[in-house]
Amino acid sequence: MNDHAWRADLLGQKLTERGRGWVHVNPIPLNPTPGSIWTASEPAVEAEFVARLRAHGIPTTVRDTRGSDIDGACGQLAAEER
Repeated sequence: MNDHAWRADLLGQKLTERGRGWVHVNPIPLNPTPGSIWTASEPAVEAEFVARLRAHGIPTTVRDTRGSDIDGACGQLAAEER
C-alpha cells in the first residue's frame, strides 16, 4: 500500500525540505498474519523503495525481521488467540 517508488520519492522530498543529516529511515517489512488482507512487499519493490530514499540522500536501513518462523514477530503475537 505504501511501498510504491513514487511514495519513496515524495518522502525523500519532504524529509530533505527540512535539511539533511537529521533523519534515518528504518522501514519495517510486514510480517505475515493469518487472515490479513495485507502482504509484504516483494524484494524488488522493497529494494527500489530503499534506493529511491537513498538517492535523495536519506540514510535508510531495512529492519531485520526475526521470529516470523514461530509467529513471534512484531504484529504476529497479537494476531492470534488460543
